[in-house]
Formats: sequence, structure tokens, C-alpha cells
Amino acid sequence: MNLLELLLYGQASASALMLFGWLVAIKINNTSYVDVLWAYGVGALGFSYLRLEGQGIDPTRLIFLQVLVVAWSLRLGTYLLARCRGKPEDARYAYLREWMGKKANLGFLLFFQVQAFWVVLFASPFLVLAGNPNPMGLPDYLGLAIWSVGFVGLNVADRQLARFKEAPGRTRAAVCDTGLWKYSRHPNYFFEWVLWLGYLPLGWAAPQGPCLLALPVMLYLFLTRITGIPFVEARKLEASGEAYRSYVERTPSFFPRFPKSKESGS
Repeated sequence: MNLLELLLYGQASASALMLFGWLVAIKINNTSYVDVLWAYGVGALGFSYLRLEGQGIDPTRLIFLQVLVVAWSLRLGTYLLARCRGKPEDARYAYLREWMGKKANLGFLLFFQVQAFWVVLFASPFLVLAGNPNPMGLPDYLGLAIWSVGFVGLNVADRQLARFKEAPGRTRAAVCDTGLWKYSRHPNYFFEWVLWLGYLPLGWAAPQGPCLLALPVMLYLFLTRITGIPFVEARKLEASGEAYRSYVERTPSFFPRFPKSKESGS
């Protein structure tokens, strides 16, 4: 099966998954689960690409790659599922529903299919990774170390935020600015980016290895410009007002650094 066929079959599978998800979303009037389907979908398709294209590579490499994609997918998908279950529709999608009005069902059908494209886009790097013919070596262990830093960091960030939200007496207007959140307004997104950066050393020796350079750029734009930070910050500004504006002024959005002084603003 050539590359184009693999991508087309992947797109057909992802589109079918998202069509099913859209039908369920219409029935329950809640589209939040599209994020869960995306996370599990990338993992399932990435694993399938490795199985189909990685049979001729070092078995240790194949096992490592399979473990990485499954661990990432299960962690993120299960985290998002727990966040959605029993909750109202996510504010991002509630806003879209209101904005689309009577055409919301059709609009969400198109939106779910765009998410199917994103599934294929983020699973496609595993086709490149499956082409690395070399046995495991120093670059690969460097990649695993980078991936592990990202995986641990995003788990720590998520747990710190969860503890903050569960604190007694916390209001929706309160701002989490402790732990990793003191150094970045979105440390979870930053460490997600670091995790994917780890795939570059793991696949660089593949015939299409240099194509992986597009991965951190694509993910950075995805997180900071398309679906992540803009929506989160717009909601938080509505809820927290001046408290969040002050947090924005002293804390970087993505790449961590020491915050500016609250008193001096510098």
C-alpha cells in the first residue's frame, strides 16, 4: 500500500469515526466529545500506520513507538473524557452553536469532518517514523528523553490545575498562578509541544525524516493560534477580568520563564 492510499484510507476511517461522533452529539446535544474522539483517533490511526509500515524496522524501535503513541492517546483521551462526562457542553462549542443558530447541526457536521482531517494530519508523522531503518541509538534515546520530559510535564501541569479547581471556596474568577502555571499561562500546551518535539530525533534518519521539522511548527500554530490558547484565554478573561489581565501581563503565554514582578510590572 503506497503513501497516498494509506492517507486516503486513514481519512476515510477518521471521517467515519467523526460522522458517528456527530450523530451522537446531535442526539445528546453536546459536541464536547469531539476532542475525545480526536485524541483516541490520532492514537488508533498512528498505531495502525506503525503496524502497517513498520514491520521491517528494528523490533525494539517499533515497540517503543507503539508504546509512545498509545500512552499519549490514552492519557489525553481519558483526561478529556473525564472532563466532558456529565458536564454541559464546552463553552467553546456552546459559543459556536449560538453563533451558527439554526444551521448549527450542519455546521457541526463540517466541524467534525475538519477534526477528521486533523486526526490524519497528526497521525501521519508515524508513517515517517516507521521508515527509520536504523537500530536504536543515541539520537533515539535523546528523543525518548525529550518525549518523557513532555509527558511528565503535561501530567504535572494538568494535576496542578485540577487541584486548583478542586480547592474549597474557589470561584470561577480565580486564576491559577502557582506551580508550573506561575511560569507559563499554558504549561500543559508547552509540554505537549515538547512531547511531540521528541519525535524528531526518533525519525530523523528515515527517508522522509526532515519532513518532521514541520511537526513542531504545525503543533505550535495549532495550540497558539487555532484551537487552544485563543479560546481558553477568551473564556478566562470573561470570567476573571482584571485578575487575568494582570496574570497575562506578568506571565508568558507559552514558553516558560520567570514571571514579572506584580509590584513593578517588570
